[in-house]
Amino acid sequence: MPNLGRWSIEVSANSMPQKVATAIGELKEKLVGAEYDPIAYLGSQEVNGVNHAVLAEQTLTTGRDTKNVVLLIFNEKGMDCTLVNIERVVEGGGDLGGTYIKVQAELPMEARQLFNNMFQTGWVGTNVEPIFFIGTQMTKGVDYKYICKVTPVTPDPEPYISLVTINSMDKTCRFDTIIG
Repeated sequence: MPNLGRWSIEVSANSMPQKVATAIGELKEKLVGAEYDPIAYLGSQEVNGVNHAVLAEQTLTTGRDTKNVVLLIFNEKGMDCTLVNIERVVEGGGDLGGTYIKVQAELPMEARQLFNNMFQTGWVGTNVEPIFFIGTQMTKGVDYKYICKVTPVTPDPEPYISLVTINSMDKTCRFDTIIG
C-alpha cells in the first residue's frame, strides 16, 4: 500500500519519469524570461495524482542573467503532467552577500573537506549524504551550500532532502528541508 502524502525519495541525476521529462521540455515554450536546466529528480508523492519533485538550475534571462536553484513540482494525473509550483531554494547573485551558483555533483576539494569535518566528528542521530554542491556565499566567513539526503538514525527512518549550509569560519551548520 502506498504511503499517501509522504515523499518517496528517489534521487537520480540521470533519469526521471518520461512524463516529467516531457513537461520540463515544454517549459521552454511556455515560460518566458527563464530557462530551466534539471539537476536531479528527487522523488514523488501520492496526493490527488502523483507529485514529482525536480531540482533545477533557473537562469533568469531578463536584464542580466541570474542563476538560482529551484524546486519544480509537477503533478501527474492520468495522461497529463503539469507544473504546479516553482519554489526558490537558493537565490543566486554576484552582489555582496549573494550566492555564487556553481552546481556540481562532485564536491570541490575545499567543500568536501569542510563537509567531512562537519559530519565525521561528533554528528549523532542523522546520516547526511551530499548529493550536489550548489555554491558559496560570502558572509562572515564563507557559506558552503549543499543539497543532501538526510536520514534520521531511527527505526523506520524517513529520509528527506535538505539544503545544508556550512559556515567555514564558525563551523555552524543549518538545515532547510526541501522535500520530505
